[in-house]
Amino acid sequence: MFWNIYKKRILISLRDKDILIWAWLFPLMLATLFHFAFANLDASGTLKTIQLGVIDNAAYQQDLNFQNVLESVSGESEDSLFKLWSLKNQEEADDLLENGEIDGYVIYEDMPLLMISTNGLRQTIIKGFLDRYLQTKDSVLRLIEENPEAYLILPELLTPLNYTERILLSNSTQTKTVGYFYALLAMACLYGGFQGLTVISQMQANLSAVGARVTVSSAGRFRLVAYDLLGGLTTHFLQILTLVAYINFALGISFGSQLWFVLFTCLISSLLGISFGAMISATSKLKEQVKIAILIVISNICCFLAGLMIGDINYVVMQKAPVVAWLNPAARISDAFYCLYYYDNYERFFLNIGIIFSMAIAMLVITAFFVRRQEYESL
Repeated sequence: MFWNIYKKRILISLRDKDILIWAWLFPLMLATLFHFAFANLDASGTLKTIQLGVIDNAAYQQDLNFQNVLESVSGESEDSLFKLWSLKNQEEADDLLENGEIDGYVIYEDMPLLMISTNGLRQTIIKGFLDRYLQTKDSVLRLIEENPEAYLILPELLTPLNYTERILLSNSTQTKTVGYFYALLAMACLYGGFQGLTVISQMQANLSAVGARVTVSSAGRFRLVAYDLLGGLTTHFLQILTLVAYINFALGISFGSQLWFVLFTCLISSLLGISFGAMISATSKLKEQVKIAILIVISNICCFLAGLMIGDINYVVMQKAPVVAWLNPAARISDAFYCLYYYDNYERFFLNIGIIFSMAIAMLVITAFFVRRQEYESL
């Protein structure tokens, strides 16, 4: 009996157009949309080399120190702060500045003077660099004037000291885009609720002829429900595997080096989605279409709070309403993926897995309680 029910549930799920669209095609389409929409998200906040012009007049040629300082932070590579443009006169500099080819230019007379056309981050950096140069130069000249012997230790005095150390929590590349795909995976897992909802609805005698036959059959109702839910879980997990493979291999979005733990998280999260849909169906006597609407609304609200639409909202919810964040199944699923990607230990990951699994078991217990209480006066 197990194999018969299990196999038929898989076949029914693969033929159900609504389940295929919402639980499989829709996440694939959304992943493709995310890929094109967020392709340049990480690069958008990166500061590129600043285009700085310098008028090559006699005063500039005489100040070798200023030339050396500029050349030390300039170059053709992307890591250089400035790319220097050697300009003949101010007219040429104004034309380049007006056309947006340079971010500003320096006229050297008694001291370097910055000329810009607009205010922005690049112009602020140039001004900060020149201000620091002038302050350092003034301090060195006064120090030598008061104590000529200090000239011997100037290299040590001018060497910057670092009092902080950068420590990376993991070897994974920092990225903004991966959070959206984790929230998308959480949504896809919660959409396993369509499987659970369909299984329970088809076993309710007031909603389908199949449910009426199941109700009067001699087979145990709990076993039938368990076999059916297991078949639905298998189908949905295969759909999630397809989505993970598509995101990882086709779209090139890395899930880190913990792929087996990622798949384990997907399995537990799929169980949560199946249990969620089963609970909604078992605890309500509404029509199936209304139950589906309830499932979609609740799932989308949970995914919204997990960062599916606004990337940083999950952090805001965790700070302002931590209880809501911890009870949000989509947030726990997304956070479990985060832990695998960014952290080298598994403490927080297994905490999330424990919460997800506990939610799934609690929903299954509630489902079993209501399924057991369902009785019909006539069929």
